[in-house]
Amino acid sequence: MPAGSTTHLDRPFVVRSLQRVFEREFGKGLFLAVTERFQAPARALVFGGVLRNAVLSAVLRKSFPVRDVDFVVFGLANDDQLYAGFRAERPQQNSFGGLKVIVQGLIVDIWRAELALEIAGQPPHVAGIEEFLKCVTLTTDAILFDPQSPTVYEQGFLRAIRHEEIDLGSHSRWSDHWTPYHLAHLAYLRELTGFRISAPARMRVRETATESAVEQAIQYLESRNKCRSPRDAVLALIHETRS
Repeated sequence: MPAGSTTHLDRPFVVRSLQRVFEREFGKGLFLAVTERFQAPARALVFGGVLRNAVLSAVLRKSFPVRDVDFVVFGLANDDQLYAGFRAERPQQNSFGGLKVIVQGLIVDIWRAELALEIAGQPPHVAGIEEFLKCVTLTTDAILFDPQSPTVYEQGFLRAIRHEEIDLGSHSRWSDHWTPYHLAHLAYLRELTGFRISAPARMRVRETATESAVEQAIQYLESRNKCRSPRDAVLALIHETRS
């Protein structure tokens, strides 16, 4: 891993890092523009790569471009309630079954928390924060942030960054339909961070990386333009897990 120490990474450091990024990149406007669409008990929190990359940026002393911001909403009864909050923006469906909208000129992906359980291969039902985070594919992404509080929620994220190791979410089962995405995302994060792959993650790759799943993972990365060479990234992951 490049310069910067993860040894003393703690929750206050993470909160400060995220606050700096949100104040610099978005201010409070973006978060309020999303959260005001929903009434209690519904609650929207920031999730995904923007949080992971903000912490990595502080640790690695390296900037990462902000392509979009992901939000997860807890406490909605159905997808119609999610859509209703953004009807005026004419949202499109994103590749994960949530919505893609433009808010204050920025791309926002937003979905109900229950979708994470479906992607994790679990029966979809109303998900609380802890359960949601356990179902996130990889612990390097298992973090939620409320910029107003400010409060960080995580399951294994701090450990993943401290130990520079990509591990599986404890409740992530990798259903067949989502396996190519999981492989692609793991290959991308391996290249992005230089972190090692945990023993359980290596085993999961060996169990699921069929020829078809590998080709679909490569195609997924090619469509997202995330890796320098999607094929090399995926094949390097496969090679590492089988060596």
